[in-house]
Amino acid sequence: MSQHPSGWYDDPSNPDLLRYWDGVSWTNHTAPKKSPTASQSTIGLPQQGQVPADRTGASAPVPQGSGWQGRSQAPQQQGQGYVQQAPPEAQWMQTIRTTADGVPLASWGKRVAAWLIDGVIVAIIGGIIAWAVTPRLSELFSALVSAAEAGDQTKVVDIQNQLTGPVVQFSIVLWLVMTAYCLVFWTTTAQTPGKMALGISVRRAAQPGPLPVGTALMRRLVPLAGQFVPFLSLLDGLWPLWDDKRQALHDKAAGTQVVEGKQPRKQS
Repeated sequence: MSQHPSGWYDDPSNPDLLRYWDGVSWTNHTAPKKSPTASQSTIGLPQQGQVPADRTGASAPVPQGSGWQGRSQAPQQQGQGYVQQAPPEAQWMQTIRTTADGVPLASWGKRVAAWLIDGVIVAIIGGIIAWAVTPRLSELFSALVSAAEAGDQTKVVDIQNQLTGPVVQFSIVLWLVMTAYCLVFWTTTAQTPGKMALGISVRRAAQPGPLPVGTALMRRLVPLAGQFVPFLSLLDGLWPLWDDKRQALHDKAAGTQVVEGKQPRKQS
């Protein structure tokens, strides 16, 4: 595994650009080396208090293979140089929102697309399990349809009242299935299949890597509350649109952020 820290490095495919290395692989985020409006640029120079990437003098990472798209390839070291950090005062780079340590945040669109993919998978698995666990739900739905077709409104209302308990059970079973699904992936690769497909991952805001079990469980509390307060689920899903850290409410509860790229695996 590469030991290069995340940061902005010379783009292997374009000498006029910087490309963001997330600590594991190259991302799609690029920026010009020099500000279009600034006469001076400190990019590429060591910042105050900055430690070189390698005390022997290591260059910015250059992936093996053709261009930056050798994403899974570990970077090589040649020549001398420092980790290139985007200066915080560079206004021309502020459109790229990042974590406190500089990792680009995933867009709301990517998060929604990943959620839809995971939702389809969990709906298939959870639906089968939940239907088996709550057989009474199937019976009541069949009776409800029959009563509605017969025009018996009194019986329809009675069955609807009876459905309350099984529907709550069904919702809880689905939440448990989704929670188990998320915990397995968040605590191992930090990517559910949906996030893998979109090239994003979840991490603690203050530290990269897969989530601890406690943090992963905390991240599922808001969705649990949303089972009983539907408006909360909607608010939770839309919150990253206006949040400066692109966090949903469940991210704020757990102290997590969704970022571009993969997460470094836990050291054994």
